[in-house]
Amino acid sequence: MLNSYPERTVAITFDDAYLSIYTNAFPILREQGFPFTIFVTPTPVDKNYQKFLSWEQLLEMTEAGATLANHTMNHAHSVERLPGETKTQWLSRFSEDLETTEARIQEKTGHSVKMFAWTFGETTPELRAKLDEMGYVGFGQQSGAASDYSDFTRLPRFPMAGRYGVNDFAIKVNSKALPVTSQSPDSSLITRDNLKPELELTLAEGDYQKKQLRCYASGQGELKVTWLNEEMTRLRIQANKPLPVGRTRYNCTAPSNNGQHYYWYSHAWLRLTDDGKALD
Repeated sequence: MLNSYPERTVAITFDDAYLSIYTNAFPILREQGFPFTIFVTPTPVDKNYQKFLSWEQLLEMTEAGATLANHTMNHAHSVERLPGETKTQWLSRFSEDLETTEARIQEKTGHSVKMFAWTFGETTPELRAKLDEMGYVGFGQQSGAASDYSDFTRLPRFPMAGRYGVNDFAIKVNSKALPVTSQSPDSSLITRDNLKPELELTLAEGDYQKKQLRCYASGQGELKVTWLNEEMTRLRIQANKPLPVGRTRYNCTAPSNNGQHYYWYSHAWLRLTDDGKALD
């Protein structure tokens, strides 16, 4: 159970197996003795792509405390179906890729921890059910802290690269998970006839200021929060304008009662192109 971990426990993860992990991050992590996980896409490693790690470098890092985990063979969009592909065939193709990737990592390094990071953070209820059936823990790309309330097929992670940088690091490492016990809809996919999707959340009681809860949509600013009961444990939010093709998020935060940290929850949305494709 996650609540058995000490306060401010942080897990460090990297996706894709880029060489910069070895050249930039690894010397610091090794010096500090910090463990970390790399979600590996084996194909570019096998093909010795210039900007990717080698298996020798990955093995060296495992000896210093790194864990290697699954990120699909080719970093494809798992949510996409092939032309004429049935739901059964699609899920079978996903599970086969998962097993092939896990076997390749185990063959090269001996690691098989059954942890999986969704490529691009994209997933669906059907894919998550298959992942759970196969005994994996899944990691998404939606922001937030993890807790026992979290969905263990798509655990949240805070991004720290590029424009997300280290400026907000203190806020992120001191955040806690907003205790969301259920949400509707469960899916991230939106359709052309529902481009301003509603999201309903049910909250457990906790050490957070309900009246200060605020929600935002990517590129749209603050959203109206509608409380659905007097206890202020159920709420509804909706986009102010249609969500664009690609990936967007609703983020909700509330300060703790002492104002020292934030409770955080994020839901990822995915709008495919008209021909069912996801954007890179």
